[in-house]
Amino acid sequence: MSNKNVVEIKNLLKQFPVGGDYFTALSDINVELEKAEFMGLVGPSGSGKTTLLNIIGGLDSPTEGNVNVLGIELGSSSHKERAHLRKTKMGFIFQSYNLLPVYTVFENVELPLLLNKVDKDERISMVEQAVKSVGLTDKMDSRPNMLSGGECQRTAIARAIVHQPALVLADEPTANLDAENSHHIMKILVRLNQELSTSFIFATHDEKIMAYLRRIIHLDDGEITEDENISNPKAGD
Repeated sequence: MSNKNVVEIKNLLKQFPVGGDYFTALSDINVELEKAEFMGLVGPSGSGKTTLLNIIGGLDSPTEGNVNVLGIELGSSSHKERAHLRKTKMGFIFQSYNLLPVYTVFENVELPLLLNKVDKDERISMVEQAVKSVGLTDKMDSRPNMLSGGECQRTAIARAIVHQPALVLADEPTANLDAENSHHIMKILVRLNQELSTSFIFATHDEKIMAYLRRIIHLDDGEITEDENISNPKAGD
């Protein structure tokens, strides 16, 4: 794997058993992702973008082919190795936020650091910085039911980047947000991508997200139909 590549996928095939047959979700996928890219997997529902995102995140396994993420060959790695990779070097943003309702913003964002056994003083500093970066310092002690949808998603972003991962995977992160909040979220993510050199991969069919992407991989029926570099994407704040 090249030193500059965060992700290398070669000849990926993903099939799911359906009855006595197989459904091919992804076929002949070849992708390389360099450090600090801001890229989207774009396509209609059922095109395979979420399946590909899940395979990159080690949440699902390829049927055939090679998937190397941050120097780990996922197909031949153990469940424990993949879990360690996700915990230490990756962040995840979901459309449903996945916040723990009984925890405050601070406690939700702190979770990855507790899992990684970060010392208390450093943990507090890192959480405060992550919460500040998404503009929620005044909501630190609030629970999710006291927050708007946009504030919940900003909390989820802070949780995803608090341990400064090399790669963040985002599955339709603006699906539950209005246009204003969607643009606000995307500007935060662009800024974090630039400041932390974190690589971002989105799975989306939201044109509001696409406007910010610097590279778009188009998927249709499980195959890549176009790999497009965008010359003038929208910028962050």
